[in-house]
Amino acid sequence: MSNKVNILLVDDNPEGLVTLRAVLDNPQYNLICATSGAEALRHVLAFDFAVILMDVQLSDMDGFETAKVIKQRERSKDIPIIFVTAIDKADGYVSHGYAVGAVDYLFKPFDPNILKSKVSVFVDLYRKSLKLIQQSMMLRDLEKRETARILSELEIESRRRYQSLADAVPQILWRANKFGDAEYFNHFWHLYSGLSLDQSPSLAWQYVTHVDDLNMLQEKWAQALKDKAGFEAECRLLRAEDGAYRWHLLRIMPEFDNLSEVMNWIGTATDIHDQKLYQCELMRAKEAADMANETKSRFLANMSHEIRTPLGAILGFTEVLVSHDLSREKKAEYISTIRRNGEQLSKIIDEILDLSKVEAGKLEVETTDVPLVELLNDVRSLMSVAAKEKDLELEFKVKSPIPTKIQTDPTRLRQILINIIGNGIKFSPHGKVEVEVSLINDKKLPQKDWQNDWQSQALLCVSVTDSGPGLSVEQIKSLFKPFSQVDSSISRKYGGTGLGLTLSRNFARALGGDVTISESHPNEGCHFTITVKAGSLLGVPLTNSLIVSPHISNFTKEHDESSTLDGVKVLFVDDSEDNQELVTHFLESAGAQVDLASNGLEGVEKAMGGDHNVILMDVQMPILDGYMATSQLRKQGYKKPIIALTAHAMKDERQRCLQVGCNDYLTKPLNHLVLIERIFNYSQVSRQDLANLNS
Repeated sequence: MSNKVNILLVDDNPEGLVTLRAVLDNPQYNLICATSGAEALRHVLAFDFAVILMDVQLSDMDGFETAKVIKQRERSKDIPIIFVTAIDKADGYVSHGYAVGAVDYLFKPFDPNILKSKVSVFVDLYRKSLKLIQQSMMLRDLEKRETARILSELEIESRRRYQSLADAVPQILWRANKFGDAEYFNHFWHLYSGLSLDQSPSLAWQYVTHVDDLNMLQEKWAQALKDKAGFEAECRLLRAEDGAYRWHLLRIMPEFDNLSEVMNWIGTATDIHDQKLYQCELMRAKEAADMANETKSRFLANMSHEIRTPLGAILGFTEVLVSHDLSREKKAEYISTIRRNGEQLSKIIDEILDLSKVEAGKLEVETTDVPLVELLNDVRSLMSVAAKEKDLELEFKVKSPIPTKIQTDPTRLRQILINIIGNGIKFSPHGKVEVEVSLINDKKLPQKDWQNDWQSQALLCVSVTDSGPGLSVEQIKSLFKPFSQVDSSISRKYGGTGLGLTLSRNFARALGGDVTISESHPNEGCHFTITVKAGSLLGVPLTNSLIVSPHISNFTKEHDESSTLDGVKVLFVDDSEDNQELVTHFLESAGAQVDLASNGLEGVEKAMGGDHNVILMDVQMPILDGYMATSQLRKQGYKKPIIALTAHAMKDERQRCLQVGCNDYLTKPLNHLVLIERIFNYSQVSRQDLANLNS
């Protein structure tokens, strides 16, 4: 017997069927294809399916009509149907799909991993359902065979023989007279109930049956006596061994004489407790899967909106810049809009990548010395722009002396502060957002002694209070869950992925602290508290002020951007012509001479035959990728600096670049100032210094 599960693929486009078959290629699946609604219905009549993937637009009847017919048939009404379509995504259109019986929508082009995951869930549920049906059938067959055998023996053998056999059955068995009064219980009953032979007829069901099931059982008995017909019932019976109630399936059958009159009643009780628990677990798992599927579907819909909104602005304003004669002011305004939307798009992608690392348990932090006052001022400066746009006051206060330096991951701490303060600004229609910074400690030490105690458990505490609408108790319960916002109107009104608070809490906990919210009341704003471990404060001075001296980096102070890279020769290896043109523009504007290569092999040849100061090496390229190209250069004795460029922002990607011989690593999209500064720094490194660096 084959263990393959049937899956029906319906699409009148052969390419669509080929794509679905390729994505779902699995030895455990039997993929059956149909190119029309009529053919799909014929397959549904002939086979049982775990799930149906159906295109909406079909040549004869559309997917909606086909789904409606499938759902009208008793045998196929419970088959899950997922519409896979590239057409209208309007809410009314999607709602119509759900109305005719669809359980989900996937829009082309779809993510293969999401498709495989959804199909896997329904296949798993289908298999578990089959298993339950098989177990139920086996149980019924067992009961029928066992009961038939017992009745046959009763007819052939004497009462003594009957009783011996009944006592040998590993389940409860009893006999009652035609009035329903119990006359006999087998040995297994006495072992299970703990009742003696004399106690059983009078106490029996009143003593053993759970009080919540007793009335139901008595009503079924009364109806059976009236109708002279058997019945089945599930009830809980008390086990004397441990005092536990276990679920049993009761089957009561009448025995008739030649005149079709009831002579007596035969009953069995089969322990189905484990099966019942398994069934309940299966239902809970299905409910959890449905809820998770619904939640992630809402999240993906929100993500589609969040990604397409800035992307639409970028494409739209780019088209306006190309096709219209505009004033210098308008061009500057549109370019600023494009840049702002590009940064928003980059932030969304970063949040999704961060969440994937959190869910995979691969979130890592890098602890280093962080100049706290400078970091807080950087965040204040950044968030002040958003506050001014909404005419809000953004106030930073030092509640108690704070260290000038802490040990933590500056990138993650900055993300936490920007997320929480940014939320306060986003949801405050007026008034102000107040940020209070302090230092707290679990140890019973005076604060003046913390910086002299290397074992100090001091925590940096940042409180953020906004003047927004506040939150109810129920809203707070779901506040830190991924893929969710306090209500669906939030994403429509304010935008956002709904991941900021989830990521902030995970980051803070990774840094030894937490993000919490105090009890909030409607229209009274919210109060968030951020804590992270401060690390060793040994010898670190404390301060009550966030005022710092103006700081200008040596790079920006000593070098005008237009002449920063004068005389520097850069080899840029990248297969994208757009990237080549963009980076060349940045570098040549800074005074550099740029040589281009379109793949790793060409890059190796030009590097070995040229006198470039720095190589920019893209990692994903045809013919020879950046990893192999860098490795070959190092094997051939090339000593000049190589900076890897990649769109992958994972930490293991950085490690891989460094392991093959790169000196540094930059992620796309590139910040051109960082790129110029990095090239400037590496172009100043002497051969000997670089040799020492690589050794």
